[in-house]
Amino acid sequence: MRRSRAMAQAPLFTLAAACVAPLASSAARADERPFALRWTAPAECPAGAVVEAEIHRLLGHEGPTSRGTLRATGTITPVDSGFALHIELSRDGWKSARTVRGATCRALADAGALMVAMAIDPEVATWSGTEATGDRPSAKAHPADPAPEPPAAAARTAEPAPRRGPPASAPATRGRERRAARARQAEGAAERDLSLRLGLGGMGDLGTMQGLSSAIEPWAAVVVGPARLEAGASFWPGNTAESAAGPRSGGTIDLVAGSITACALLPPVARAVRPHFEVGAPCAGLELGRMHAEGYGVSDPEEGSALWAALRGGAAVAWVAAPWVRLRLRLEAVVPLERPRFVLEGVGEVHEPGVAARAGLGLELAL
Repeated sequence: MRRSRAMAQAPLFTLAAACVAPLASSAARADERPFALRWTAPAECPAGAVVEAEIHRLLGHEGPTSRGTLRATGTITPVDSGFALHIELSRDGWKSARTVRGATCRALADAGALMVAMAIDPEVATWSGTEATGDRPSAKAHPADPAPEPPAAAARTAEPAPRRGPPASAPATRGRERRAARARQAEGAAERDLSLRLGLGGMGDLGTMQGLSSAIEPWAAVVVGPARLEAGASFWPGNTAESAAGPRSGGTIDLVAGSITACALLPPVARAVRPHFEVGAPCAGLELGRMHAEGYGVSDPEEGSALWAALRGGAAVAWVAAPWVRLRLRLEAVVPLERPRFVLEGVGEVHEPGVAARAGLGLELAL
């Protein structure tokens, strides 16, 4: 009787074991997740769940890894007219950290997901472009293991085991190169920043006029990656120039000019001084305008105008007081291409411009 009861209970134990085994296997796999992500970003940026979903999409069939869990920490913060992503990766004593900048949160979130996926599986850059053609295997594409067949049938249907990846060929090689290029572009999105600037300041000059002179200078600029292109104007009020031949005679000289200037925002320098400073060096430009003079101290004073043309070159540095406002200092030398001479009849030469040194200081808004 006891033996009969034991035999009746045996199928129950077998059924329970069959039900519990998959659960235990699933729990073990859950403890072997390929990555653990901590994500911090502003409300308008993609959340951590979105980034995790993108990582899983890029990894595709990537399951538990024997190399351990990759720990990733990503933080997006507003910087200037865009955003910056700081991401740290670590696993079994290996650590890596980098910061990238971009115009949108979405671009940085995609770049962060790609960096995490590539740290787990370096071939993600290759696989990310083959999904559309169906060449990439996925977890859903793997059929269940077939039931055992008789040896004869197995011999007839035996095929080589599927390889992880497409066969090496020229088109596949070109595809890998394109995918790798896309990965580099995603990681370097910050370098393609664009910003519009408006500014107003004052400028001091020694050499354009007779003695020290000053001007008011408004400007507008566009910053694209490591380059800055600026268009400005300068208004120099009347400056008195006395004749050496007649101390009580001379002229009142004024200048109105426009300029175009280009500056290089060299990436190594930019990375060293950000986010509090912005350095443009070297800067070079052209200035064109009209120089006007009116004589005094003679019986018949006259007035006249002449073309003013000069080359400008120097450097500039801006203190970033806030993401949208900067205090900008510019130092430069000015070399005249046209040097108009102003002469009083019966007295002699009053003024001729020469090589000048300038310094400008003003406020700039980043739009």
